[in-house]
Amino acid sequence: MELEQFYAYDIVSPLTHDKRLLIERHIDENATTFGQNVTRSWHQGEEEEQFLRIFVEPVTIEVVFLDERIELYGAAPTWARLLFTTERKELLRERIEELLVSAGFVTVETLEAQRQPKRKLFARAREKFQAS
Repeated sequence: MELEQFYAYDIVSPLTHDKRLLIERHIDENATTFGQNVTRSWHQGEEEEQFLRIFVEPVTIEVVFLDERIELYGAAPTWARLLFTTERKELLRERIEELLVSAGFVTVETLEAQRQPKRKLFARAREKFQAS
């Protein structure tokens, strides 16, 4: 299975030891909602980035912590992807964003700004170009 990017967030504050502990506590406290074993492990990347690998059988989630950005990736077999409904995706996004705000990676304002649909901005520029 190949990892696919789910989300990316520009952050105002990088990963620290305290934030790392908060993330671990959050995962441990919410693990029971998955109804399965949740395991996690921290790793160091080639270019100083740190990443957290989370396993919830059969899904793998990888969270990459860069200095100015957090990227979330995931991999799952096709049958598991079919069970990942739009509602579950929205719930996952909400929980991730809640944790990002509570840990101080982002503010509510910076998060709202990132939610602006970038594709629509590009589409408007294209429409303007085609009209001229």
